[in-house]
Amino acid sequence: MIATELKATQVLDDCQRAMGFLENVPHEDKQLFRIYWTFCLLALRSVEDVLLKYDIQQYPAINPLWTKRRAELATLKQQYSEQTSYDECDSDDYLVYHRFIHGEQNDACFYEVRPSYVDEMWVMVDQEHAVNWENTYLPMADTEKWGCDDCREWLQRGIDWWRKEIAKLLAASVHTAKKLRK
Repeated sequence: MIATELKATQVLDDCQRAMGFLENVPHEDKQLFRIYWTFCLLALRSVEDVLLKYDIQQYPAINPLWTKRRAELATLKQQYSEQTSYDECDSDDYLVYHRFIHGEQNDACFYEVRPSYVDEMWVMVDQEHAVNWENTYLPMADTEKWGCDDCREWLQRGIDWWRKEIAKLLAASVHTAKKLRK
């Protein structure tokens, strides 16, 4: 059976929708922002669980593909460390998959239970615009580890990373299925 739609994609769609809600949270409601932030982190992390526990069961052809990709990602984890600064790291796979999707979820949701973005809004206001999310800047707290990107940019990078990975898996599974038919 050819994989055409993965359940993991539904989790990503939910994460993207929740990220949209982040943009509409009143800027003074830090708790609601933190709730959506936490949901997004957990959803990003659960994409792999859904892929492993459901999608691979439905579409066994993607199992060896994801197993190979996970081995590549594990090699990256050995190559870099948590002490590698953002500027020194030239691997988006390491930064997004290991440091953000796995590491940030662990730190923010399970171990330290704290947001890793700067909890105070940095507001960029000009004469014509009211204070809203579009002119606020919420950097990650550790710029050595995360660079100067807004926390929402990291969420989008995580979503985009998973979308690319899933697209590669789907394309490769179609290619594998065609080879088996011949």
